[in-house]
Amino acid sequence: MPSPPIPNLTISRCPAAPALLGTDAPTCALTVDVEDWYQSSVDFDAPISERVLHNMDRLRAILDPLGVKATFFVQGMVAERFPKLAQDLVADGHEVQSHGYSHRPLYAMDRAALRVELDVARKSLEDACGVRATAFRAPDFSIMRENLWALEVLAEMGFDVDSSIFPMKLKRYGLRGWELAPHRITFPSGASILEAPVAVLTAAGLPMPVAGGGYFRLLPRWVLEKALSSVLADGRPAIIYCHPYEFCPQELDSYRGLVSPAVLFTQGLGRASFVERVKGLLSRFRFGRLDEVLDSYGSHGQANGSAPTTRS
Repeated sequence: MPSPPIPNLTISRCPAAPALLGTDAPTCALTVDVEDWYQSSVDFDAPISERVLHNMDRLRAILDPLGVKATFFVQGMVAERFPKLAQDLVADGHEVQSHGYSHRPLYAMDRAALRVELDVARKSLEDACGVRATAFRAPDFSIMRENLWALEVLAEMGFDVDSSIFPMKLKRYGLRGWELAPHRITFPSGASILEAPVAVLTAAGLPMPVAGGGYFRLLPRWVLEKALSSVLADGRPAIIYCHPYEFCPQELDSYRGLVSPAVLFTQGLGRASFVERVKGLLSRFRFGRLDEVLDSYGSHGQANGSAPTTRS
């Protein structure tokens, strides 16, 4: 059974940085969860296929001409299967961090199982490219209210940054009322970790998901541009995410007969226009690596002087 949540988390919002709006510093972070669609979404025990490499080639062909560097949260099974991919990303100046090992949800693990998952994932990445992971994103944003204790495990294992909490409640994941801006979480033990939530817009007091993935596939480009502009105007970095397989409109054709038509339909919605939407956003806003964006906002330092809040 999963361990119980940790009570009395102290959460301190990091400072806004409106001055950045007039500089060349990156204000938006492009983060990519590097995984294989079938293995991560249908069968955790399936092998990692070469589709990952082909889809990453498509993505890199978009980023390179624009000079955009990104943060790649690489699944351990991917790094293990294709170590040169991780090596090439590092050589090209991208940030490489951890997306776990098996893509199994964290809420299905207890503390001991999570420690093993994180340790194997980090070792797979380090063996592949010599980089020790200091930031983490959980598969499917699977840190929720019932397993907030996972953040303390990450801090205890030496992770400095987490980007696993989706700061609004949706059907499959997310936490209602969570802090939208980067914030430092301090545990009763004194350990802490910087949480960097993906972008959520507030409109008329209500949260609206605009961070990437399916939202990028379904929302019109002008809506996405306005939403990201509003996030930046609020003094928050716009952290967006995507997956390599979203850059291949034909990715799902091979799975007809293997996966339910309903899943193929919902997963395929908007894929034909995904690439052009991402290109437009990368051209319109100043994107960079997550570590660069957090440094630009001062988020790696101390939180501001506002009174911290306590969550349980």
